[in-house]
Amino acid sequence: MKKTLILWRHAQAEIGNDDFNRSIDDRGIKESKIMSEFLLSNSSPDLILSSPARRAQETLKSFSDLFSLKKSNIDENLYLAEPEKIVQSIIKNADNEDTILIVGHNPGIHELSLSLTNNNPDLMVEFSTCSMCFISFDNENWFDFDTKKCLLEKFIRPKDLKTNH
Repeated sequence: MKKTLILWRHAQAEIGNDDFNRSIDDRGIKESKIMSEFLLSNSSPDLILSSPARRAQETLKSFSDLFSLKKSNIDENLYLAEPEKIVQSIIKNADNEDTILIVGHNPGIHELSLSLTNNNPDLMVEFSTCSMCFISFDNENWFDFDTKKCLLEKFIRPKDLKTNH
């Protein structure tokens, strides 16, 4: 059974002293809409796990405006999470879903995508705000997905889509 993990970095946010409560800015709003449309045309997540940070929640709102979320959880542990914490969140929350979307932060999102795909050269670039990657693997379960050979299906940045809008 093919499983898909989508790692989505939050959209561009305003600069501020209160990191947790920074809102996405005008560019972030535009890019999150573009990326949400792309996501919807390529996948329909069975489970969404998101950082509780305001910029992650606002990024996800662009998607939830287009897609009725089946199962969505805010996981406090995803705020500025390192790869190990992201993996723990997936294992803790996953059941029999085929596709899981994570909305989180760098450097954790980028580092996890690199480690899961054995440092795929396509990911050796800036994982800019609002970028997402689709990673797949063959397995029945999520509890050991990070030990499997994972395949990078797609890596897409907002600038890759802007020419079409």
